[in-house]
Amino acid sequence: MALGFGGWLRIGACFALALWSAGDARADDVTPVELTMLGPDPVSVQVARGNTFPCDSIDDQILLRGKFAPGQVVRLSSPDVCVCMQQTYAPFPDVDWGPSLRICRPQICRGAGKGQRCVPAPDPTIRVRIRSNRE
Repeated sequence: MALGFGGWLRIGACFALALWSAGDARADDVTPVELTMLGPDPVSVQVARGNTFPCDSIDDQILLRGKFAPGQVVRLSSPDVCVCMQQTYAPFPDVDWGPSLRICRPQICRGAGKGQRCVPAPDPTIRVRIRSNRE
């Protein structure tokens, strides 16, 4: 039984899709995350895997939760390219939670509009500078 043009086209498309999807994701890929507490007061922070807000949703997985002093630098990693982060603010560092934020690996983008193309930055680290005031 010979395959017609449509049959070969479908096989080629499936093969290309398999190569494309296997090329980007490696099992050992992790996203480094670095949180720097700028102060001037302590804050509580939580970082989670997942896309559901707030970050402590049942659909998310908490990677970090704690209270940190000014000047502290906290490093962790996530298997995802984006994390959910939420923090508190002074003068109530235990209860004054701000909105949840989705923060992703840095990218380098060129062009604008439909012609814009983005590629991952050479350094995949998500860096967040956390202030204890809302200004």
